[in-house]
Amino acid sequence: MATITEIAEDIYRVNIEFPGKPLTYSFFVIKDEIPVMVETGFGRAFDESLEAVKKIIDPSTIRYVVVPHFEADECGAINHYLALAPHAQPIGSPIGTRTNLTDFAIRPPVTAQENEVLDLGRHKLRFLIAPYIHQWDSMLAFDDTTGTLFSSDIFIQHGSGPAITDQDVTEEMVSAYQSSGALPSRLHLDSALNKIEAVNPTTLACHHGSVLTGRTATYIKALRERDVAGILIDP
Repeated sequence: MATITEIAEDIYRVNIEFPGKPLTYSFFVIKDEIPVMVETGFGRAFDESLEAVKKIIDPSTIRYVVVPHFEADECGAINHYLALAPHAQPIGSPIGTRTNLTDFAIRPPVTAQENEVLDLGRHKLRFLIAPYIHQWDSMLAFDDTTGTLFSSDIFIQHGSGPAITDQDVTEEMVSAYQSSGALPSRLHLDSALNKIEAVNPTTLACHHGSVLTGRTATYIKALRERDVAGILIDP
């Protein structure tokens, strides 16, 4: 069952749990003059996710679908939403649009450039290109208005914690990376963290686990100093 939580003014987290999975999966809806989805979730969960979206906005009014990177849990339902919303376009990084979205999406994508800002009305969505975090086409989105960073697979945690928390979950976050190998490059991780520090987010809206508030510097420090980057090879 999908759960809906407003994590900042007119920004909604839709979270879905799958029985037996160690992760929960979230996507986000920005309700504004120009409505936006950040991520879509799996295609197989479309019916469930759509019912949640309908409680927030009219899905046919979606104008953009932000694709942080090309992976089933991030954008598996994108064509379902594009089919419902006749004016919607995917937005991806330069690598993402060139290598995947141009071919996969049923409508031509928009290419986001570094620090480009999309004016939605009240919200201003800024794009930060972050390759190899954790796919080579990765990017992040940041709402200048509310200080919300849509961090995709950065700051994630395993398990089904609260929708939003100000408690310190550093150990849960570090454990998620040490057990998954999801951050293969220290060089690219540090580059992404530099960009995150520059925009100074107050809310970390990650794709897996709780949305995090109030401890951005703590989490960045942990990702810089702890052993979280590197390819995990199963024996």
